[in-house]
Amino acid sequence: MLKRLLPRQESFFQLFQRAADKLLLASIEFSNLLQHLDHQQHYVDLIAKHEEEADQIAHTNFELLHRTFITPFDRHDIHQLTSSLDDIIDLINRIAQRFPFYQLKSVPEEAIQLSQLSAEAAAYLKEAVYCLPSLNKSAVIFKHCDEINHVESKAHKVVLAGEKKLFMDEQDFKQFFKLKEIYSHTKLVINRCQDVANILKGIVLEYS
Repeated sequence: MLKRLLPRQESFFQLFQRAADKLLLASIEFSNLLQHLDHQQHYVDLIAKHEEEADQIAHTNFELLHRTFITPFDRHDIHQLTSSLDDIIDLINRIAQRFPFYQLKSVPEEAIQLSQLSAEAAAYLKEAVYCLPSLNKSAVIFKHCDEINHVESKAHKVVLAGEKKLFMDEQDFKQFFKLKEIYSHTKLVINRCQDVANILKGIVLEYS
């Protein structure tokens, strides 16, 4: 366990876990949003609430970092992990906030698949974050991070298929750019999960 090697504040790990919880909840609600556009404002509001609570978690973590002399691992890594988790939720919220004025009645199946993959990536990331306090689980952390890479590979294929259909079939330019933006931003959520996975792997490698 890391706590056997270094003095630490347990709160850092609890805050990381709470942030990962919020990320997963926001990503699930975003997938629900795409599947239930007739109730989109409900999901937009839920995502905004998760984002607001995640911001507070990040703020608390930064304050703790400022007050703590000895940290469980490098201060830069703590700052980077905190910021990166919060940035993903911010990104999901920014996408969701566009929907009320997009006035979409439906989205392609590929967009829904992509949102589900983003939730899958967030779920693997949550599992990895929950394993972070224990170096005995370093192999499990790497496994979850590798699963995020597999999700990203699937997402890349889904985006290509979806954008191909847009270029071939969509005649409404406004609709085209709305859907293109949904694809690119949702894929970016998965890429950012991959970035955080790399941060976690770096932490594990440094302390294992």
